[in-house]
Amino acid sequence: MIFLFVIYFFIAIILTFYASEKRQKVMLIFTVCTLTYMIGMRDNWPDEMVYTGAFERAPYPWDFKADTEPWGYAEKGYLFIASLIKMIFNSQRFYLFAMGGISMFLLYKNLTKYCVLPLIGLADYIARFLLNRDFIQMRSSLAILMIVLSMNLIKKKKMWLYFLVIFVAYQFHHMALIGLPFYFFAQIKFNHKWIYLSVPIIMLLSALSAGSISETVNSYSVDLRYETYVTQEYESSIGLKNPMIWFQIIVLYAFTFFEEHIRKESKYYYIIRTGYLYSTLILIFFNQYTALSGRTSTMFATYEMFLFPLLVKAFYGKTQKAVTIIIGAGLVYFFSSKYHEARETMNGPQVLIEVQK
Repeated sequence: MIFLFVIYFFIAIILTFYASEKRQKVMLIFTVCTLTYMIGMRDNWPDEMVYTGAFERAPYPWDFKADTEPWGYAEKGYLFIASLIKMIFNSQRFYLFAMGGISMFLLYKNLTKYCVLPLIGLADYIARFLLNRDFIQMRSSLAILMIVLSMNLIKKKKMWLYFLVIFVAYQFHHMALIGLPFYFFAQIKFNHKWIYLSVPIIMLLSALSAGSISETVNSYSVDLRYETYVTQEYESSIGLKNPMIWFQIIVLYAFTFFEEHIRKESKYYYIIRTGYLYSTLILIFFNQYTALSGRTSTMFATYEMFLFPLLVKAFYGKTQKAVTIIIGAGLVYFFSSKYHEARETMNGPQVLIEVQK
């Protein structure tokens, strides 16, 4: 699988710099379809048993009631989609294909709508998010890609339509609520100085309010059904030693530093940057809860698939290609790490992530 990713990135570089947009689009469609197939055909991945078990227990649409309780996860919207799929064809394999297909379609729409170099953006998504989300955390993938796709509503200041998207996404994963305050956060055009200073400031605030954060998170975790993010196997924390924190800080600073070179490449530049800032600040603020900080910050970390292609656009000629290769090497490392981590988890027992009523 790692070798396949290396091959894909090599082809993506060649097509991005030397092929027509039409051929790039064909490659994008082919890759998304291939990913859908791989998601549908996966076997024994973490949480897979939970989702297929929930599908088996899902009622048909005509038996669906307001008090119907999902099995294995908390959100009824996702259960209802499982119910509709079951009505079409009652097969666990078809269910995995269908859910993977929906997410990959949303991914395709995001890349074609907001990404200046879609094949490079897809490489970032595959390396950073695909395995954890679309192979494991299926509900979060669907909710996040829906919210990311609504970026144009933030740009056009269509607040209520954006809130409607959040409401729908909430039916699939409760973490969608993270998107609500972002609408107002995105209306602020932060200058360079504020962005550079916000990171050490939030680190200081996190350290000073550690006790209050811990008490608040623990008290609300059961109500939000995310108790296992802060207890049991998720309670271990590496704090600011988390390499992802420093990775996002470096990427954020670089994206800010090259603003003059790339802001004209995308009318969504400032929303993308603010989204990544929002993600990074959340990641830092909740750093004492590694799993919780990762799950809450990942939504707008997804903007990274638009951000890296824009960074590539900041350079020209041989330097541009060299930067692309360096980014590719980093993505190969991320993909390899996540794949080996998932393989290790496959050998252990599958567990429910959310608290059951």
